[in-house]
Amino acid sequence: MRWILRSLLTIAFLGLAALAVLPHTATIRKEWNNLRETWAIVRSGEDVQPVTEPSKAPARSDRGRTVLKPDDAPLSDTAITRTDKDPFLTEARRRAQDDPEAAMDWLQTQSLSQDTLRGMLEIVAVWAAEDSAGALMWLESNAQGLARLETLNSGIQLWSQQDPVSAATWIDGMANDGSKVTAAKALAANWAKQSPDDASKWVEQLPPGSLRNEAAAALVESWTATAPEAAAIWALTEAEYHGNKDLLNLSIQHYAQINPDEAEQFLRSINEAYEKPVAIETYVRTLAQNDPIQAMDWQSALPATDPLNTPNNSEVIMQEWSRTDSVAASSWLNEAADGPQRDAAIVGFTTTMLDFDPEAAIAWSNTISKPDQRIDQLNRVIQNWSHTQPHEALKWVKEAELEPDLRHALASQIGAD
Repeated sequence: MRWILRSLLTIAFLGLAALAVLPHTATIRKEWNNLRETWAIVRSGEDVQPVTEPSKAPARSDRGRTVLKPDDAPLSDTAITRTDKDPFLTEARRRAQDDPEAAMDWLQTQSLSQDTLRGMLEIVAVWAAEDSAGALMWLESNAQGLARLETLNSGIQLWSQQDPVSAATWIDGMANDGSKVTAAKALAANWAKQSPDDASKWVEQLPPGSLRNEAAAALVESWTATAPEAAAIWALTEAEYHGNKDLLNLSIQHYAQINPDEAEQFLRSINEAYEKPVAIETYVRTLAQNDPIQAMDWQSALPATDPLNTPNNSEVIMQEWSRTDSVAASSWLNEAADGPQRDAAIVGFTTTMLDFDPEAAIAWSNTISKPDQRIDQLNRVIQNWSHTQPHEALKWVKEAELEPDLRHALASQIGAD
């Protein structure tokens, strides 16, 4: 009796096992075939490459293939530059290494106008590394148009890294044209990264005019990246003794972008010594471009006696704010309390909105709390609006809530009786 029971249990177990294996029959058959193929390869003596088993088995035709992720890509493949893959630039570089002047002559014979500048820059890079003066001399005598400016700029950059004093002497002897300005800007910007004091002394000896102004601007922009206060002090000196106020504004703009708190303290210190505000508008405009809400909060918190607190600040902030987000700017105006700050902000808002929505501009102008300022701004907006849309402007004047005398004066500006 026991053996019958055991037999039934065994049969039941085998039946359950068969039912469990049945859904995987195809997989087992496929793996058995793979095993047989692998064993046949091993017996034949062929090399077998190890394959990393992916987490999910691919189709049979993809067995042994894996997709490289970005981090797994060979460095030798990603390190190849476009220049290395470009046969034209490769040939230009090869010729430049043998004879750069001959390489330039060869370049002129090629019918590749769109690639000429790229080829010249490649040759200049090789030539200037060995003989910067010779490369620039050839460019000054032979290069024309955009190629002349671009290659001179590239050559001066390389020379300024090797011998900026010699590069400066060479630039001093150039003809006074746009090429000289391009070269001077390149030298000043690159020299400032190595020795800003020497670079500034060279700029100081340049004659007054566009050459000096352009070189000074390039110097300050580069110098500010590493020593913004020193650059601002030098720019202040240029503004005092040579009247280059734009240079000081440029230095404050970059200073405020890098470190607005330090720039504020610097600006406050110099404005305490001057009767007229210096570069405050530039600083405030930079704050507004970065974060107009924060700029308005900053302005609101300034004490009345602070040298940076000028009536123009709110106007400048709102000009910048309304250029990028007029909805948020108008919401701030709606919530702001009447007073000088709000009135100045309305002037800034309407000045910008005149180009986009003159009806909104004049409606806001009519809410200025100071009577004289309100009338002046209404006259300004109507005069501007009537040049482009006289009928719309006149309609607003007739329908708006205005004093009779003011209505008549605004209508007269439009040309209506």
